[in-house]
Amino acid sequence: MPKKNVTVALLAGMVALLLVTWANAVVTTPTTLPPFTGIIKNNTNCDFSLPSQNSMGTLIVPARGWIEFVVWDPKFDVIPYYNGKPFGCQKVTVTPKAFAYMCKNYDFMVEINGPGPCPAEKQYYKKYKKRVRKKKACASENSVQPQFYSKGNE
Repeated sequence: MPKKNVTVALLAGMVALLLVTWANAVVTTPTTLPPFTGIIKNNTNCDFSLPSQNSMGTLIVPARGWIEFVVWDPKFDVIPYYNGKPFGCQKVTVTPKAFAYMCKNYDFMVEINGPGPCPAEKQYYKKYKKRVRKKKACASENSVQPQFYSKGNE
């Protein structure tokens, strides 16, 4: 009889262990967040590059332009680069559908402001030279009369 009690106790313990393990596996699985879409605006006169978070690519934000940016983390950093050097860092927290821009609702908006690192366009301070127009000589003034030679008159 004691053997039956031991086997029943072992089977009950194994079932309880399986149930606890299965319950922990169900609870601890990470929930997949939907991708968050936002806007990155560049208000400077320079093009900036951003490393993409979902691939090994690089995104370019044009000067005085904007791009849509997709992230999966609710908190992330935006570091724009100019010629391989970081221009600044902004910490962003996603707020779903909180920013209206161009008739759409976006989850975040980042603005790159300040004087850009690229040099401003140089203004031309010298006087422009006027175009010199050459006068064409009239055909009657400088024309040479053709001379005809005949065989008898040399």
